[in-house]
Amino acid sequence: MPYAIIAAALALSFSDPAASAHNAENLQQLAPTAWLLTGRDGNVLIVPEASGVLLVDDERPRDLEEIFAASRSLSPGPVRYVINTHWHLDHSGGNAGLADHGAVIVAHRNVRMRLGTDQFMAAYDRTIPASPEIALPSIVFDHALTLHFGGETIQLRHTPMAHTDGDTLVYLEGANVLHMGDVFFNGLYPFIDRSSGGGIQGLIASVDTGLVMSDGETQIIPAHGPTANRAELQAYRAMLVTVRDKVQAGIDAGRTKGEIIGDRPAATYALEGEEDGFVSAVYDSLLPAQD
Repeated sequence: MPYAIIAAALALSFSDPAASAHNAENLQQLAPTAWLLTGRDGNVLIVPEASGVLLVDDERPRDLEEIFAASRSLSPGPVRYVINTHWHLDHSGGNAGLADHGAVIVAHRNVRMRLGTDQFMAAYDRTIPASPEIALPSIVFDHALTLHFGGETIQLRHTPMAHTDGDTLVYLEGANVLHMGDVFFNGLYPFIDRSSGGGIQGLIASVDTGLVMSDGETQIIPAHGPTANRAELQAYRAMLVTVRDKVQAGIDAGRTKGEIIGDRPAATYALEGEEDGFVSAVYDSLLPAQD
């Protein structure tokens, strides 16, 4: 997915009138209890049962038609639960429309806080207005939560100060499927939202948590990009560590932010996306905290 599309999905909150129609090619069965909808704004994990479905992330308002169609193809019941992996509107933008149809929104406590207040995203020089009350998670947790739905045991694990301060990893025990949200960008330079409490050290720690929760057979879903395996997640971690260490070495040598960005410490990986923005966020998150 081109970075421009991801950037727009992160920053915009309005609905596209040309809602996408359901395409069966975008719906893939990962296990008897788990389906993946590859939407235009991200990857949606679906757990169906006769009474309805549970979603992990719900993209943006313009994607609801596709989400409803996918849900109807898997269960006669409604969308009953939505887990937001974090607050960004390409992951929670469908909350209001789904809650209006009875869905219960579940997320980390910081997701409710950020959705419920205006948020300034320095990376885009844009203020995202607070979401309406109906879009806010009604079930929140602090560290971990376990849900039982569709024959699955679903583990939710908060990983602090990673992509944001409200990231949740979601693991389906029976299916052996792990949805990592924006903690994992597969084939793309990561976006670390410094305005929302994200940082490189927390991002690496979050990936470490994902590695602990997975094994060699786990199907790992990034928020953006194709499904991966544990070896690919390990390679992603190695990239994060290498770039962090190069940036830290530049800081220790007294080089300026502009000089370090010009050194292109992430260029070796030749990923899609905003290389300079990634390096800039790594630099900012390695600076000593200011009183």
